[in-house]
Amino acid sequence: MRADCYTLTACGANGVIALEAPLAALAATEVRVAVDYSMVSPGTERHYLQQVRETGEQLPLGYCAVGVVHAVGAKVAGLQPGDRVVAMGWKIATHSNWIQVPQRLVCKVPPSLTQDQAILATLGATAVHAVDRAQLQAGEQILVVGMGLVGKMLGLVAACHDAQIWVADLNPAAIDPGLPVRVLDLLAEPGAMAGRFTRIFLCIDGDISALFPRLLALLNPEGNGQTRSRLVNVGRVSLTLELSPQMGNIDIVNVSRCGNGYRDDAYHHGLKNVQCPVGEASVERNITRCLDYLVAGKAWLEHLQRVEMNLDKALQTYNSEAFFAPGINLIKHRDD
Repeated sequence: MRADCYTLTACGANGVIALEAPLAALAATEVRVAVDYSMVSPGTERHYLQQVRETGEQLPLGYCAVGVVHAVGAKVAGLQPGDRVVAMGWKIATHSNWIQVPQRLVCKVPPSLTQDQAILATLGATAVHAVDRAQLQAGEQILVVGMGLVGKMLGLVAACHDAQIWVADLNPAAIDPGLPVRVLDLLAEPGAMAGRFTRIFLCIDGDISALFPRLLALLNPEGNGQTRSRLVNVGRVSLTLELSPQMGNIDIVNVSRCGNGYRDDAYHHGLKNVQCPVGEASVERNITRCLDYLVAGKAWLEHLQRVEMNLDKALQTYNSEAFFAPGINLIKHRDD
């Protein structure tokens, strides 16, 4: 095993660099993982890169990884060296060749999934949490706006709930050919689609003030028979909004990350528990659930296009004006 590990790090105006550092001692509640792949989250990482350029600070990038357990701490149960695992965590499951992850942010990979498939469960946990927060019912007709990685995963999870799925994206190339979805042109008048959807999921960044009235027109004013129609934000959006009786009865729901307990370090390490609201689950449970959805959603996985790159190509892409395209961008850290 190498004594040093590297981590792709945003270094202010100097861009993204692979910084090397010695491996830290393994805590009793941590798992050391030899990383096969890490996955770029283009929207989130671009957001933080812009912040770092302004502040000049150093920020380790990435929070989604898959690999093989090398060692476990004395208080870790259920994992052992050689296990294939997915791991997540901001500033934890970074773009590195070695990572050390708190035990609750590591989940075993089912035998039927390859490593490049299983890694989708990390960001996919956000989609699971969004479906929970939306209280999605079987048979509902939904619209997913934005077919980046979270949008793709949201479609897969919703398909496992037997939803009827429409998608929309201003970039047609973001919609993978062959997916069992219908495509909606958001720039067209609602027409026959008015009042068609009981759930609209926003998986985009930006100001939606101009788009909001159109989204409102697409929502069913009667709901799904059990709950009101819902506009569910899973991205970073802003809007100028006037709430009034004329708007009708709708619910606006904001989804934060991937489940209860995330970004709580004591919870990550198993030093405390969290109480989940009815119908919601913890971060590690959502990762595990998403792994199950990936197994069940093989029809979706076959159509999801991937871009795989080595470390040098990843650095080149981070430091280029083009940056990463929306979708599945994997960085390979170990040779087969």
